[in-house]
Amino acid sequence: MDPEGRAVRPPAVVLGAGGFVGRAVCAALREAGRPVVAVVRRPPDRALPQGCRTLTLDIVRTDPATLAAELASLRPGVVVNAAGALWSVTRDDDLTAGNITLVERLVAAVAATEGPVRLVHIGSAYEYGSHPGRTRLAESLPGRPAGRYARTKLAGTRVVTDAVAEGRIDAVVLRIAVSVGPFASPHSLLGGIAHRIAERPDVVRLPVIGGVRDVVDVRDVAAAVLSAVRAHTVPPLVNVGSGVGVRLTEAVDTLLRITGTDPATATIVPGPEPALRRDAGIGEQPLDIGLARRELGWVPVRTLADALQALWDSVRHTTTASPSTIAADGESIHG
Repeated sequence: MDPEGRAVRPPAVVLGAGGFVGRAVCAALREAGRPVVAVVRRPPDRALPQGCRTLTLDIVRTDPATLAAELASLRPGVVVNAAGALWSVTRDDDLTAGNITLVERLVAAVAATEGPVRLVHIGSAYEYGSHPGRTRLAESLPGRPAGRYARTKLAGTRVVTDAVAEGRIDAVVLRIAVSVGPFASPHSLLGGIAHRIAERPDVVRLPVIGGVRDVVDVRDVAAAVLSAVRAHTVPPLVNVGSGVGVRLTEAVDTLLRITGTDPATATIVPGPEPALRRDAGIGEQPLDIGLARRELGWVPVRTLADALQALWDSVRHTTTASPSTIAADGESIHG
């Protein structure tokens, strides 16, 4: 109860709150009236959504007993893990720490917390790897990732689903497609292009682009998290995407139109072919999102154009220098 005798809802604790997905999740939870504790490793570059309480905590470097005590003191009703090692991380030890060790410690801390607590863990569609002959990727398919990032993400997912199977925690992994929208990382394909155009609209530098991906608006991802929080029961693993394959060249063309870039007057500079594509071994099938509709009552409501317009609106007046390299595969970053 608060000082006036009103019931106080238990807070939602969001890890990785300063990242692309985490920020959108915080905004959705606050709009739904949830108290939010936004956990970040370092002070974020931009202000978090209004009303969030910020907690600076490095889970990987925090003693497990201290982490468990910290989480217990917050008395959360839900914990959302949108943290993890980014695609820009290259060292195996760092990928392991961010995508496996962090999850192991978080699961242990949630299991030790009194009262009902639901964990919502953000996974990646890249965990599926390649499944030739399939038209869509369903949750029943085994994970066959080839890249180091995707392998560690799959290992983190299994930490969560194993704990659910053992009855230790109440949790769901949302396996998300490539996401885009407001404040997309400048290191991602579409976010990087938008940042570069905002910085210098007369010269557009593009990496080598190819392939088909399921692309979803990050605000729809946040809505899926909210649906998972509200559901009475949840499956251990649920796909979250648009359910539609989009050619990345078409997505880039749409972004160029939204930014007002005219190929007839702008200088289009092709980038070099990356030495190692980070989406190696990944298929092009969209996600099967039927389970999300049936069990969570969730469907995506925004178009690719909606997501790209929101992305451009968030960066068009930015003064942040764009990175020297951006992804060629369209993958988003949630860290």
